[in-house]
Amino acid sequence: MQGLTERQQQILNAVIGYINEKGYPPTIRELADIVGVKSSSTLHGHLQRLEKKGYITKEKRKPRTIVPTVM
Repeated sequence: MQGLTERQQQILNAVIGYINEKGYPPTIRELADIVGVKSSSTLHGHLQRLEKKGYITKEKRKPRTIVPTVM
């Protein structure tokens, strides 16, 4: 797996933390609020790069499907 930028690491940590706390993945809007991103489009770009690098999997057009491949 490729290395992560600081922002990508922050987003991945937020996903893992949310799942550990609640037992299920966050929605895009919830995740955006947690990491302080105002644009869901920007967050989608980060998530696409995390998926391409192999750190998460997700299903398109379905809520709460962001799953980290590393915990």
